[in-house]
Amino acid sequence: MHIDVITTREALDGLKQNWDDLYEKDPEAQFFLSWTFISSYVRRYEGAWSVLAARQGPQGAPYVALLPLRLRTRLNKKTGFCHNEINMAGNYAADYAGIVCAPAFASRAIPALAGHLLKMNWAKLHLENLRMSEKRRRLLLTNLADARLTSQRVSRVNKTDNVDNCICPAIDLPDDWDTYLEQKTSSNTRQKIRRFLRKLDRSEEFRITHADTSTIDRDIGIILEMWRIKWAPRKGNLLPGLMRSNRILFKDAFESGTLFLPILWQGDKPLGGLAFLVDPVKKAMLFHLAGRDETANDVPSGLILHGYCIRRAIELGFRSYDFLRGNEPYKYSYGVDETAIHCVLVKTRTGRNLGDRLDARSIGSVLEQATKSHEAGNFTNAEIGYRQILEVDPRHARTLYGLGQLLGARGDHWSAADTFQSLVAIAPRSVKAWSRLAIEFQALGRHADAAEAFRKVLELDPELPGAQYGLGRSLAQLRQTDEAAKVLSVVRDGSDRPIDPVLRAKARIQLQRLKQDANPCYLKLDPAIASPPICEHAGG
Repeated sequence: MHIDVITTREALDGLKQNWDDLYEKDPEAQFFLSWTFISSYVRRYEGAWSVLAARQGPQGAPYVALLPLRLRTRLNKKTGFCHNEINMAGNYAADYAGIVCAPAFASRAIPALAGHLLKMNWAKLHLENLRMSEKRRRLLLTNLADARLTSQRVSRVNKTDNVDNCICPAIDLPDDWDTYLEQKTSSNTRQKIRRFLRKLDRSEEFRITHADTSTIDRDIGIILEMWRIKWAPRKGNLLPGLMRSNRILFKDAFESGTLFLPILWQGDKPLGGLAFLVDPVKKAMLFHLAGRDETANDVPSGLILHGYCIRRAIELGFRSYDFLRGNEPYKYSYGVDETAIHCVLVKTRTGRNLGDRLDARSIGSVLEQATKSHEAGNFTNAEIGYRQILEVDPRHARTLYGLGQLLGARGDHWSAADTFQSLVAIAPRSVKAWSRLAIEFQALGRHADAAEAFRKVLELDPELPGAQYGLGRSLAQLRQTDEAAKVLSVVRDGSDRPIDPVLRAKARIQLQRLKQDANPCYLKLDPAIASPPICEHAGG
């Protein structure tokens, strides 16, 4: 069994037919593992997603199992070290996660996927919301057992309302509506559903609309605003992000034809709405979100909408009406059965990545964090971040530059010079790299090397005033007076490029020192003195 790692949009698009075939044949596959959902979802995390794809046979053979993943990078504020965490790809948007797998290959493919996970660089593996059979789950977890790791099952019970989000109620739909009502609901619920649906069907005051191309933006706005009003006190600072992610989810699902969004109206006033993700392959409707006008209590909008949608699902031949995660009491009035999902956290005992190195895909985020620490004056954390990157990519130019700057600012000019020498070997046409190297050589008193580096700068940018001044200063230290004076005069007198007045003044001072060194009798004239003093060494 071979594992390929899919990381590009082009490769993922090319996988569609293979993925769809596996999805249709796998009895454990569910909507959040469909190509339709995953291919849309991962667009939000370019560079951070991957799919582990198991095949038996040569390159190009069909894949028999697929495991979509998402990489995250975290900073340990106590140690300053960054580490990587791996999530199931749909986590935080998908209620379920797992592996798409051809049933006949599960016993070989799942251990191979687990083995590949152990070769990757991560400190935490979040196996969140696993909806897998016990057999598959054991195959995965058993083959993730490793002396370097610990694993623990994580509870997902909300303390506020005691809702267990690892319990997932769903209705196994019968073939017809009357059978559903008779077999799945209590007499009281059955009477209410029938009465209110009759009222809806006969009413000119109440109606239910379905979002279409002309109303989708309006309807998403209606349901999300109702949801926001209800949940704002509880969600707090998370609310804007949740609103944004749900809006994206609904728009993507609508574009792929997998969104059903009915709104209940009383006249022109919306009373409530439900948002479903629709799986035409598995014949499932997945209830994702509800919104209702909390001030409208004349009719039970939730009961009417769910009754209407269950009836519609049966009419369309759907087999499952899934309430997704959470055992809220109201769901049980609709005749549900429970399915349990599992949340398992696997982590390293050290808190550091397996292999003690970063995943190469996280270099960008670690560099961003190290740069922020550097700019804030936290040199310790910045250096840790820079060196973690260089362990993965010793030729990473931006990191070498940042580390060299840091070492120079700290006064470690030998190490800074070594770092910039590595950088100019990688980026020989970088003016900034050669300039920094020259400055570090000057700080070490290596003026011949500094002059050579400044000359390299001037080959690349012939009229750079800072390099001209630096070269003149090093030449002066090397007692190459005439050449130093020639270079410094250009800075003092100006060129086609504007020159910083401070740099011009420094050049003037250096030239005065050269004259003093060349002629001990030379003294700077004070403009207030009409005639120069007589030098006792000048004779006469």
